[in-house]
Amino acid sequence: MTEFELLSVPIGLVLGLGITKILASISNLIRDRKHIKLHWMPFIWAVSLILFPLVFFFHIWDLNLRFNKDSQTWTWTYYGPVMLHAIMMYLGCSLILPNQRSGTSNTNLLTDFDENGRLALVPLAITLIVSWPLNMYLYDTPFFSAANYLNVVLAALISVVFLFNRRSLQYIATILFLLIQIYGMLYLWARPGHFEYTWK
Repeated sequence: MTEFELLSVPIGLVLGLGITKILASISNLIRDRKHIKLHWMPFIWAVSLILFPLVFFFHIWDLNLRFNKDSQTWTWTYYGPVMLHAIMMYLGCSLILPNQRSGTSNTNLLTDFDENGRLALVPLAITLIVSWPLNMYLYDTPFFSAANYLNVVLAALISVVFLFNRRSLQYIATILFLLIQIYGMLYLWARPGHFEYTWK
C-alpha cells in the first residue's frame, strides 16, 4: 500500500459519509412525501453538496500525481488542510436536509431549510474562500486564477441565499450556483489524470 492510498482512506470515509447522509435524507423525504411538503431549492443545494466531494476526489488525486512527480512526501502541513477541507464538506452534507421527520404531522422542507438547512451553506462558503490560499499553497496556483475567482463568485452567491430572505433572490442565486459549479467542474477545476492542466 502506498502512502497516498493509506492517507486517502480517512478522507474517503469522511466524504463518503457526507454523500451517504444526503442520499439517505433524500430517500427518507421521498418515502414520507405525503407528510412533508417538498421544495426544489433544498434538493438543488443537496445536489451541489454531492458534487463537491466528487470534485475533491479529483483534486487529491491530481495532488498525489504532483507529489509523485516532484518526489514530495505527505506531511501534516499538506495532509491537515486537505483533511479539514473534507470535514467541512461533511458538515455541509450532514446539515442540508433533515435526517428524520419532525414530530409535527406536516413538515415543510423549505421551512426546514430556512431554520436548519441554510446552516450547511456556512461550511461550504468557508471551504470555497479557504480554497483560494489553499490552491496557491498546495497546487502553486497563481493568485489571479480563474478557478480562484470562481470560488469567490460561488461564495458570494451563498451569501445571497444565507443573508437575504427574499425568495426570488434565493432562487436565482441557487440556480446560478449550480450552473457555475457545473461549468467549473467541466472547464476549470481539476480532472482525474490531468494535473498538468491545473497548473497551466
